[in-house]
This record gives sequence, C-alpha cells and structure tokens, in this order.
Amino acid sequence: MTPPSTRLANEVLADIQGFITSGYGHLPFAAYFPIELRDPVRTQRWLERLLPATTSSQPWPVAPGGVKVKPAESLNIAFTAGGLSACRLPPEVLCTFPPEFREGIAHEDRSRILGDTEESAPAAWEYGGPGSRPLHALLIVHADSEERLAAACRAQRALIEETAGGVVSDGIQTGYRPESDCEPFGFRDGIAQPPIAGLSGAGVPTGEFILGYQNHYGLVPPTPVVPAVLDPGAVLPPLVNPYHASQHARDLGINGSYLVYRKLQQDVGGFWQFMKRESVRTTGAEDAAYMVWLASRFVGRWPSGAPLILAPDADDPREGSRDDFYYGGDADGLACPLGAHIRRANPRDLLKPYSNAESLSMSAAHRLLRRARAFGPPLFDPRILQAPTANASRKALLELTDDGQARGVHFFCVNASIKSQFEFVQQTWCNNPRFGGLNDNKDPIVGDNNRIDQPPSRMTIPRAPIRARTEALPRFVTVRAGAYLFMPSLTAIRFLAGFRGH
Repeated sequence: MTPPSTRLANEVLADIQGFITSGYGHLPFAAYFPIELRDPVRTQRWLERLLPATTSSQPWPVAPGGVKVKPAESLNIAFTAGGLSACRLPPEVLCTFPPEFREGIAHEDRSRILGDTEESAPAAWEYGGPGSRPLHALLIVHADSEERLAAACRAQRALIEETAGGVVSDGIQTGYRPESDCEPFGFRDGIAQPPIAGLSGAGVPTGEFILGYQNHYGLVPPTPVVPAVLDPGAVLPPLVNPYHASQHARDLGINGSYLVYRKLQQDVGGFWQFMKRESVRTTGAEDAAYMVWLASRFVGRWPSGAPLILAPDADDPREGSRDDFYYGGDADGLACPLGAHIRRANPRDLLKPYSNAESLSMSAAHRLLRRARAFGPPLFDPRILQAPTANASRKALLELTDDGQARGVHFFCVNASIKSQFEFVQQTWCNNPRFGGLNDNKDPIVGDNNRIDQPPSRMTIPRAPIRARTEALPRFVTVRAGAYLFMPSLTAIRFLAGFRGH
C-alpha cells in the first residue's frame, strides 16, 4: 500500500494513462471516437496496435536549458462494461467491478440518481443511450493544432478500418479549449483542480483518483481482479489488496481509474435571456451590469474567475485564478450564495450543520478531477462580460439570442469511485433542493431543474435586509450523451490484447 503522501515512481507513472493525471493543457484540440467492438480477435489486434501509441503519465523529457519537451498529440482509451464483455472478460471478472459501472450511466437507476430525465433522458442521447449503437469504448485524441488533430484522426480511422469491421466508429465528436479559457456561458473554467498527492507529494490522496492506493480514509478500496488461472502469462501484477478473500487472483484495476463522460449542451441564449428578464423584474429595466451580477451568483465566480468569497462586490481579474479560499466566514451566503454552483460542487469548510474540520473532511472525500473541452462555436465574445456597462458590450449582452447551433462541453471527470464521488456530488449536492439549509434551490447551472414531476426550483440570493429570489429556473444544461468508463493501466490494456478467455 502506498501512503497518500508518497510520490509515484516513474515506472508506475509509465503504467498510468496520461488522461488521468493531466488535463493536457498544451493540447487544446480534442476528438472522441465512440467505439463498437464487434469481433474479439480483431479487437485484440487493434489494441496491440494502439498500445505503443497510448500516452502515459510518465514525466516529459527535459531538453537542454530545462525546458520540458511536451508531446504534440496524445492518445488514450477507456472501456464501458459492455466493452470489457466484448473483450471476452467472463462474468467472474466483470462482477468484481462496481455495480454502478456494470449497470452503466443509461440504466434507469442511474438516471434517477443523476436527474437524467425528460430532455436529458438517455433515450434521446446521441450515443451511449438505449436507442444508439452500442458504446464499448471511447478513444480520446488530443493535439496542439486542428491540422495535427485531423491527421491523428485520419490515422486512427485507418487503423480502425484495418480491422475489417471488427472495430467500428461513427460520429466522431470534437472539442477545443477556447483561447479565453471560458466555457460557453462566458465564465472562466478549469480553475478548481485538486492536486494528486502521488504526483505532487501533497494534495488529495492518490487513491481518490487512481485505483490501488490509499484514499481519503486511509484505505485501499477493492479493485477489479482476474483469477490467476485466466492470466497464465502473469501479465497483470499479483493482487495484494486485502479486500478480496482469494489470494489466487491478479490485479486488473491497479493504476487505472473510472471516468464519467457527459456531453452537456448549454442553452447560452436562454441563460442570458433569463438574466435579462430577472433584471427587468428586479430593477425595472434591462440592466447588463445586473445580469452579470446575477449570473455570477449562479456560478459563484465572476466571469474572470474571481471567486465571490474574495471579491463579493465587483469582478477582480487579479483574483481570477484563486482557489485557495474557504466559506467559513460566509455562513449566511452574503458573499457567495449557499446555492451557487461552485459552492455545491466543493463546499470546502462549510457543510451545515458540521464543524469546519468535519466539513473539510467530507468535502475532500468527494473531489473530482475534471477534464473538459468545449464544442460548438461561441455565441458571443466572453470579454463583454467583464465590461457590461460599456455601450457596445451592453448592447451585445442585451441583444443576445440563440442562433440555433449546439454548443456546450464534453465533460469528463476522473474518480476512483463513481458512486461516492461523481454520483454523490450530482445527487446530494447539485440536485438537492435543500442543500445547505435551502428549501427549493437546486444547482442553478447543472441541476435537473424544471422537471414536470417536481416543484419548481429557484435561486435564492441572501442580501441585507431582504433576500432576492428568482423566478422558476429552466434547465440550462441538457445531457446529450454519456458513459461510465474504466480507463485501464497500460499493463491491463496489454492483458486485454492477449486475453484468450477460458
């Protein structure tokens, strides 16, 4: 067992897929191949070809002068439970994976937990749902330019076609990181990323994100295993995890992790039109400054990224990258509303009715590593949000309407436990109308608002002397695709490529 503060050795990092430990910040362009595996033998040949090109977490080399030599592209792969079955893993192996992973994100129990109903229901998804082609794996490609991404995609398509129908991919999805670093609503994104102790020596325990290591509770949770008889070549490492009674097994999960993927379409025009209606209802006029003020209360940060807890009265770009703050001095939410999105996603030191220390501990047990790229053209230049009183900016914001094009984010999160990390956050903090002692307030950004089977949800903003409450919230974010995925170690991919079954 590796203590949370121990750095992972380079040979271990070389076994962990790079997507788990890096957001590939220098590779802004991405493509996602939904894969169907139709023939186990051809699938294995495909995996054999993929393996040498799969990007690991091994440190990048350093050139003379101390400059890191970063790759110009990356390649990673993750599998659904159906994909592992298509790789011929038998039931006695699949049953060692967690139930939520085996059921998959489109299962009715998962939809109930996540609030994937009505327009977000899996039946309407582009892929990953019951009405689409089976999603067995997701091939993830990043590149430093659109031209290099296109070339990498052509190479992967050619490799897939070489399997002669054994591996199939249709409808490649693409994404990008905007130069503004803002998500489509116009707010700076990707700020709150917890450090992994195994990489930095300090931070969130390694086992919260990578299987086979101690988690927040000082425990090494169970990992998926393979009976030793099914790994006669001893490709996988021996099992040392104490949670499995059998000692005649090998560790399939170590150095891997679970990914949650959701294609989230954002109603950018509807979001800002709602803010405009609220400005008229509250101030009596169309007020761009009030619109930005209110939208920032929904998010918990100003458009620059400055957290409200540090800049409650006005945006301050100097605080735009700050994530070292707490809510203990803002118990009533006068600076940052209790129901704001970032306050739900990570309550930090204030989870009522618990103490600050207890709150910090509980928040740390549910952290997520986010990996995302935007899709679709931006509806507007997000810089106008940082100057909402200037004439041109004011006019553009007040006249903003939907253009009919789809936009949003390809959302990924890395977590060692889908149930206690992603699902917990979505169900207990984001979709909970009573979070933080509130009454009818779900997450105003990603909550399952405007459901026909539930009371309306609103946003409450504490103010002195009288709080503000919005009209009923529509659903600003709709799920268009999704998957629960297992991202195996490179050793585990090698095992899958050579696995012959019983």
